[in-house]
Amino acid sequence: MSKRFNSAATARPADAPLDYSAILNPLGTPVQIVRAVKVAAADVSDYPDARCAKVVEALAAQEDVPADQVVVTAGATDAFIRIAAALRPHKALICTPSYVGYERGLRQIHAKVVHHSLVAREDFAVTDRILDYIEPDIDMMILSSPNNPTGRVIPRELLCKVLRTASRWGTWVVVDESFIQFTQEHSAATLLDRYPQLIVVKSFTAPFAMAGLRVGWCLCGTRDVADRIQEVGMPWVVSAPAQAAALAALDVPGYLDLTRDYVTEERERLQAALKKAGMLVIPSDANFVLFQGPAGLYERMLGQGVRMHPCDDYRGLDASWFRVAVRTAEDNGRFIAALGKATK
Repeated sequence: MSKRFNSAATARPADAPLDYSAILNPLGTPVQIVRAVKVAAADVSDYPDARCAKVVEALAAQEDVPADQVVVTAGATDAFIRIAAALRPHKALICTPSYVGYERGLRQIHAKVVHHSLVAREDFAVTDRILDYIEPDIDMMILSSPNNPTGRVIPRELLCKVLRTASRWGTWVVVDESFIQFTQEHSAATLLDRYPQLIVVKSFTAPFAMAGLRVGWCLCGTRDVADRIQEVGMPWVVSAPAQAAALAALDVPGYLDLTRDYVTEERERLQAALKKAGMLVIPSDANFVLFQGPAGLYERMLGQGVRMHPCDDYRGLDASWFRVAVRTAEDNGRFIAALGKATK
């Protein structure tokens, strides 16, 4: 692992508890981001740019999308709340299990939410069955690729089928790609020119280990939609240090390539260990793994100094399901050792 990418991390005692519930980049926050934040924080007397023009310009160049179709938000959750407020769907479709923030934003505008339940025996994959749920009265649907907490990506061919079907009824399709940088998948942003009803949401949080700096972005099919999403947001919601961090993140050479290779290797290691321990493991494409374990596993792992995320807060899952992060090789070694002791 390059020191350039982990020198900003704080040293942790060897016996410190491990938090496997936070799904951030195991390589840590690049030191370039930390330096940019320190410089920006030294002068906070002025208001930040309300439209984040420099970040918008940099993202537009990276995504190959017109700048007037890019909106910078205070993280992905802010994006989902803004999208709901701007487009005000009466009836929205969500796959379950998925991120609870989608439904929270829709409930705020009193939208009716329809759930399409993904199935454990199919590894919670989105299949062609979702097409049957896209009906004329569905104003919006929210998809996640990779999905949190399952880690599954939506195949490109199926996503195109969804977009074609949705276009018949004028249904908005919001695709959450907050974790796509951990995969080899192409972004749905390349489909924006064909499907104006598409909105792609991304975030700096997990890929760049920037949870303390709230920055995300929306890529919209039209300028009109982008303007509407921009206008419903609070002014100056993305701070100057956060904007500086975003610009620095987009200019760290090789970081995401190294991340993908590292996460892929360590994810396979974790999945193999979980399977060996007798867990039902859902194959993941992301920087986290969903699995089902026996009663009492959470408490036993906590006793071994490992905190996992019980997934009973996700619709369609119960406390027998856990989501764990892919962390460093050293941490994952400790996790595997703890798992062995907890399942004796």
